[in-house]
Amino acid sequence: MNGFLMRPQAQDGTDPVADPPPQVLGDNCIMDNTDLAPDTGSSAQSNPALPVTPFIFGSSTGDISNLGSMQLNGDGLNELDLLDENSSLAFHDFVPSQFLDTDISLSELLHQSYMPAHLNFMVPEFPAALAESQSPQARPHSPTIHPGQDLNSAASPPPKIPSIDNQHTSHSDLADDTTDKPWAVSTSAYQAISNKLLHSKPILSTLTEFSLPSRYTLARYLEGYFGGFHHHLPFLHLPSFDPGKVELELLFALAALGALYRFEKARAYQMYGVCRSLIDERMKIHRQQTIAQVTALAATDTVRSAAHSPYYARTPQHAIASVAVSEAPYPTLQQVQAMIILMAMTAWCEEPLVRESLAMSSHVAVFVRCLGIHQDDTIIGQEMEWSAWVAHEELRRTLLAAYVCFNLQSITFNIPPMILSQEVAICLPSCEAEWNAPSSATWQRHRAQSRLRERSFTTTLDQLLMGQSISDKGAVSGFSNYALIHGIVQKIFLDRQAAGYHVQGLSQTWSMSLKSTEKALGAWQRSWEATTESTLNPSSPKGPLGFSATALLRLAHIRLNANLGACRDLISGDPERIRQACTNTQLCPLIRSPSLDRAILQCIHALSIPIRIGIPYVARTQTLHWSTEHSICYLECAFLLTRWMQEAAEAVRVGGMAALRDDEQKLLAMMRNLVGENNLKVVDSNEDPAMQICRLAAAMARLWADISSGIHVFHFEHRVGMSLSAIADLLESELSPS
Repeated sequence: MNGFLMRPQAQDGTDPVADPPPQVLGDNCIMDNTDLAPDTGSSAQSNPALPVTPFIFGSSTGDISNLGSMQLNGDGLNELDLLDENSSLAFHDFVPSQFLDTDISLSELLHQSYMPAHLNFMVPEFPAALAESQSPQARPHSPTIHPGQDLNSAASPPPKIPSIDNQHTSHSDLADDTTDKPWAVSTSAYQAISNKLLHSKPILSTLTEFSLPSRYTLARYLEGYFGGFHHHLPFLHLPSFDPGKVELELLFALAALGALYRFEKARAYQMYGVCRSLIDERMKIHRQQTIAQVTALAATDTVRSAAHSPYYARTPQHAIASVAVSEAPYPTLQQVQAMIILMAMTAWCEEPLVRESLAMSSHVAVFVRCLGIHQDDTIIGQEMEWSAWVAHEELRRTLLAAYVCFNLQSITFNIPPMILSQEVAICLPSCEAEWNAPSSATWQRHRAQSRLRERSFTTTLDQLLMGQSISDKGAVSGFSNYALIHGIVQKIFLDRQAAGYHVQGLSQTWSMSLKSTEKALGAWQRSWEATTESTLNPSSPKGPLGFSATALLRLAHIRLNANLGACRDLISGDPERIRQACTNTQLCPLIRSPSLDRAILQCIHALSIPIRIGIPYVARTQTLHWSTEHSICYLECAFLLTRWMQEAAEAVRVGGMAALRDDEQKLLAMMRNLVGENNLKVVDSNEDPAMQICRLAAAMARLWADISSGIHVFHFEHRVGMSLSAIADLLESELSPS
């Protein structure tokens, strides 16, 4: 049975598996440890350092009124009081897989959750992802999966993927493991950068206001990148990074994005302009060389064609000329890395820069194909030195980073991805402990411990899409899980494009695709749980990839069960376009069904987490460290909930509460309890049920807007917040008396 994401509590009341305090980079420390842990009874809002806990769907302070018949069971428990501290079922960052099975009604699943623990068949197994630091007394007896482990092997505990947390625990390796901060710019490195910049002075002559930042300013920008964006897409090798040795394009790309993370927007855009000028000049030189070569070849072909010899084109001279053209230089790996960083940065900036990001993506797609994203790069059986392995792994991670960025563009802007999953023939990346090992000795120790198998991305993704487990013979890395969920989301996008937007509810083909994709998501969730790098804390030393992947999982469930094409208009921030998207039901037709109920359940759970932590606290501290995936997920959750409640209100207006299925009434009651947890009383017992649902929709939209009202690095996240506020304003205005 699939494990739930639960944490037991130690006898002393402490969390036995919470992550240690995160390692912080310089002054870029805003967020405390917020990994999920049991509720200790104190308020998360009053204690900002309190670990994140799952929201408990408890009874609210107000009357439920007409929102469903909520009878008490024999034990005096309200069947919608999910969940009390002693319940055998708890929703953490995932909705349990059992609740996504549309063959069983939510009512039945909720009823089963109130059975005594010793009778409840849904008592969860403890996932390996959350058990790695658990005390022996608290560890469950259920088996967990570790990398390299055969399920039929002896019961002795196998080694786990080495954690970033314990990289420096060996005193014998302490001196070998100690490395300088990668963003530090020494005097000699700064001089080397200045010298390289002098050679590029003609290229930058048009940038009259540009001057090289001081050594300390440059270090601050690099620290902003490595302390902010890097962990969301870790394709640069920190232990070997040297600011004085990297190419200028990469250096200024890092400085541009790092300055944005330091909220120095003007300087960030200036660095972006410098980097683009350097890249454009390199591409111009490459284009001139290519044109010169093909022009010379064309002239030679013209002379040869005059000889009227059908065999003349196969002469060695012609072959040599063809090779010269095919071997024309293309950008180096570091130049491609610079373009990926700029592409990711500008995708979330103001609209003119978004267009540059989309235009740049076509060049990056060509370059990553040239670098071999479509080729098998397996290294099984090959003995490699650390330096050679680092170069190989960095290329692999860079290519996957490009694939991820293309998918994020597709998710956000509803455009086809530039690289399809079936083109990605490279293997999945290694674990973060190996990647961040500061020395050859440390790397060899971690590599021997992890025993990760080389796995092709496409082969592993195909296994998931067939609903097969990929963790039977060992877990994969956190980066691998993150890339794989992108592959599933891409499949959903392509399936919807193939099936059409308005016939999916009636299409047998789509119904079959829906079922198979639900199985794929369940298999992926099991892989996430089996990976020791998975964490629900974005500030964990293990990195935020596991946390970001959970947002994509929710997004996959939402897009699988609802077509939100109109949601793209919400990103614009234009009030009129938002009004059309929210009021024109033809733009987002919904078919109420058990599958849609599951998507609504995902949305409710997504909202429950920031409510449990405390919305003001989340808005002021957490959103700075959350990825753009969470902003996209929140926008689509808010829009889907709004549209679904509009449909429910209309059904109730025509046929009363009996027009809603029992599961739908329970979902409405859950949302009512969520609003009550945030001290918002929106239900007036004197109003008809349809109006109560409309008020509930407006209150929910306001909660989403409040969550997104905090501090953000990217303009895109600010636009999402503005759009959510516009939705809330619109719904609230419709409730006001005319």
